[in-house]
Amino acid sequence: MRLPCFLLLVLVLLASCHGSGAIAQEIASGEAADGAAAVSTVIDSTPIVLVAIGIISVLGLIIGLKLNAFLALIISALVVSLLIGFDSGADAGSRMNAVVSAFGTSAAGVGIVIAMAAIIGKCMLDSGSADRIVHTAIHVTGEKKASLGLMISGFILAIPVFFDTVFYLLVPLARSLYRRTNKNYLRYLMAIATGGAITHTLVPPTPGPLLVSAILGVEVGMMMLVGAAVAIPSAILGLGFSILADKKMPIPMRPLGTNEDKHKPLEESKLPSLWSSLLPVVLPVALIGAGTLAMTFADGEDRAALLTSDIENFDMLAGKFANATRKSPAGQILNSTVFDDADRERLKTPPQDEQAQQQVVTLINEALLAKDFYAPSAFADVAIPSVTTQLMKVDSVRMKPVDRRRMNRALLDAAYPELIAPHRWESPMRKTARSLGLWSNPNFALLLAALSAMLTFKIVRSLTWRELGVDVEESLMSGGVIILITAAGGAFGAMLSQTGISQTIQDHFAGQQAAGVAILILAWAISSVLKVAQGSSTVAMIVGAGMIAAILGDTKPPFHMVYVATAVGSGSLMGSWMNDSGFWVFTKMGGLTEGEALRSWTPLLATLSLGGLITTIILSSILPMTM
Repeated sequence: MRLPCFLLLVLVLLASCHGSGAIAQEIASGEAADGAAAVSTVIDSTPIVLVAIGIISVLGLIIGLKLNAFLALIISALVVSLLIGFDSGADAGSRMNAVVSAFGTSAAGVGIVIAMAAIIGKCMLDSGSADRIVHTAIHVTGEKKASLGLMISGFILAIPVFFDTVFYLLVPLARSLYRRTNKNYLRYLMAIATGGAITHTLVPPTPGPLLVSAILGVEVGMMMLVGAAVAIPSAILGLGFSILADKKMPIPMRPLGTNEDKHKPLEESKLPSLWSSLLPVVLPVALIGAGTLAMTFADGEDRAALLTSDIENFDMLAGKFANATRKSPAGQILNSTVFDDADRERLKTPPQDEQAQQQVVTLINEALLAKDFYAPSAFADVAIPSVTTQLMKVDSVRMKPVDRRRMNRALLDAAYPELIAPHRWESPMRKTARSLGLWSNPNFALLLAALSAMLTFKIVRSLTWRELGVDVEESLMSGGVIILITAAGGAFGAMLSQTGISQTIQDHFAGQQAAGVAILILAWAISSVLKVAQGSSTVAMIVGAGMIAAILGDTKPPFHMVYVATAVGSGSLMGSWMNDSGFWVFTKMGGLTEGEALRSWTPLLATLSLGGLITTIILSSILPMTM
């Protein structure tokens, strides 16, 4: 029960800091003119209590009562949801619907992918494709370095592709390796997880680090370079931990479904060719990677950014700002929290030269990135563009800055068509990215991969279509259980998020100050606590980056901001447990019990997290790259 104690300790420490934070605020605030004491702000501890109840519930049901993971997660999600309703006054029926909705959202995100991955895994194992890849790899690396090869494969493949997809595709290789060596199964699984997890949180164009770099103002190329530099030693450290964990608690490979071993292994001469064996792995990675890179380049054009040539009349624009009321589009821009008084005065003053015009455009572009740019009262007389309406429905936490600017720029174009030329979003690169939309969709890419794996399986084993259908159905039965558990874990994590724990953490760290190495530790700590509390690494990275950016304000650290970004990314790996979909992917696709995953996956990611933080601190000291 060491992990539950650790999780509860994190929450208790956060709660205990509330009192000291309030005292610090009182001491730091100056005395009022009349000598009255400053009033401190007390942070609501209810979310912390609700999260603690959720932790105790799910761990108690799974570890204590040995209840099925799906039931335990759904029950715990419902308990937390009902407590949220009791606290907020919402009726119990709506809180049950909230659990159902979160479950559906999670299932929609992973259902097809896991089903296709289950088919791919069984077909690759039974057709001998996984054996062919393993044989070839061992000829190159040797049996003793097989885990290193798996780690490198995961490291590279997870740069353009989500961790879950990489793990699904490489698990058949780990199982085939175990069949060949009859040892080191846990090491193989952890090696794949090591490579996939570290680049998933540190190296763009994976969405998490891509958004962090945008929030902190770090160039994507710099984030890729330094992210990889931080990830490599961390991955080596993780591989070393994987070897130690495998020696301490060797775990045999268990069947994932019924009749998994009904097809006898083939002789090496009868195995499929290397190219047909690799197709189910290479095809989805190539398709998803191509779409990701095309979208990254298209976003890099930032076509929604305002240009000086887009302004028809700078004098009239300055007049709009000078005469703006608060309930007007110009007033909404003018009162943006990103501006100071000097910025507002600059917007009200007609620019006299090109440099001044560029300053005005730069300020407006900053305002277009604000999350609160749109206010119904300010745009009451403006016909809301369809693109804005569509983007308003997107999750604001995960929205890319380029999409937020597009959403707000369309509003600005509609508000002042006589002053601002409408932006042209479509470009050749954007059209290319859109043309790849279907092919690079993970669900469609894995469907193609599953079909290729099925075809190879049918040909090699000389199966009829009916026999192939029976094997596919067996794989889907095991995949269905994994989908249910993973979706239930997503619903549980969503209910923890709805407690308001993220806002509580933000309130706690608000007003903090840090300098030097303390900035990196604070960025890592914020992201870590967010990860433990709500489960998603991507959300922990995005919210954590926004918080540390607000804490820093105009303060420039004594090193490049890319190190702050890698500290945030490293922190998002800490404390992965049962509210994290990655935990369940590793557990169920690997055939492990929950207890085994808590003793392997969770400390592995903690090792990667600490390794990333230490590497970041060292690099920031010896290579600060200050401007």
